[in-house]
Amino acid sequence: MNAIHYQRLLPEADTTPLLSLYRRSIASVDDGFYSAAQRHAWTQWAVDAAGADAQLRQGLTVVALADGSSVGFAQLCPAHLVNMLYVDDSWQRQGIGKTLVTQLETVARQSGIATLSTRASDVSLPLFRSLGFEPVRREQIRGTRGVTLMRTLMHKPLHRHSDQRP
Repeated sequence: MNAIHYQRLLPEADTTPLLSLYRRSIASVDDGFYSAAQRHAWTQWAVDAAGADAQLRQGLTVVALADGSSVGFAQLCPAHLVNMLYVDDSWQRQGIGKTLVTQLETVARQSGIATLSTRASDVSLPLFRSLGFEPVRREQIRGTRGVTLMRTLMHKPLHRHSDQRP
């Protein structure tokens, strides 16, 4: 197995591979979670490559690399929100998503954020639960051509290690 290297998105980095990974990750989602029409609506964010590139450069984006190729990425933007988490289908269930979220959580904690939030897709819900995020409410979002998708707003209280009691 290839070693995974994690790094912040560099200012000069080409985000095209991340947009491709984003589309592949969504395309691989099982019909039991989201229909083909919902997956298509979801991928439309990446159609505007310049806009997507600009968004990826906001906040903190961490990229997982294997042999120099992007295999996953996650974004903290704004500072209290895990805004994106995507792992290439062939690299899922190997701890990459967990490591990406854990790295973002560490940054949020060091920044003094009291509660970390996410809007989890139905696919990522079990991962976020396993990392201590609690569901707050279901949300419905409208995609292209009126297609709706469901997601779950989740929160995780962050405590500084020195604030915790034994």
